[in-house]
Amino acid sequence: ISPAGLRLIDSLLSTVTPLNSYPGFTFWDCTIPNINPKITVKMADYSLRVDFVLGEGAFATVYQATNLTTSEKLILKVQKPANPWEFYIDVQLNHRLQPRVRHLFNIIRAAHLFKNGSVLLGDLHNCGTLLNAVNLYKNRSEKVMPHALVLYFASCILHMVEQLHRARVIHADIKPDNFMLGERCSWKTSVLTRKMWTMASLSSTWARALT
Repeated sequence: ISPAGLRLIDSLLSTVTPLNSYPGFTFWDCTIPNINPKITVKMADYSLRVDFVLGEGAFATVYQATNLTTSEKLILKVQKPANPWEFYIDVQLNHRLQPRVRHLFNIIRAAHLFKNGSVLLGDLHNCGTLLNAVNLYKNRSEKVMPHALVLYFASCILHMVEQLHRARVIHADIKPDNFMLGERCSWKTSVLTRKMWTMASLSSTWARALT
């Protein structure tokens, strides 16, 4: 049985509280509006200017967008086909995780389900992914990430996975590009050490909740 099978996901979702009963979830009886860079889109209470593409995968494109009311930067994740399961997992994380560790996992502010796909609105982590960090070192003299930093990230990953398992959630796609990086300021001046990376968020796209 594939944990990503659409029939299995639909079957599981049919047994839980309907998603439209949760705040932030909206169903639209139409197709996804045109979402491309430099376009302004209206999503319920959000008026957003789409800035540029952050990344693309087989089933989704992620854009950076600006809330025209607050000037806040967000992400727009456009999924085809729709993936309401990701919103369900986000809701479960809200309920099951201790508040002190909730920030370690991506937070979906709103989910919009259309006939041909879905659009998620979430927080922006603008330091890229763990994979981006690893690749930065390929252009430096040492070629590889320092052992101390590798151990730090490994510790963060193990801690995050442990928190998921305690919440009875299994992540089925752990890989470097699913870990987003945050930052905290440091006094150092080199390009790679001016910002001290901290593990900010783990994408829950392929997470699976256990009852």
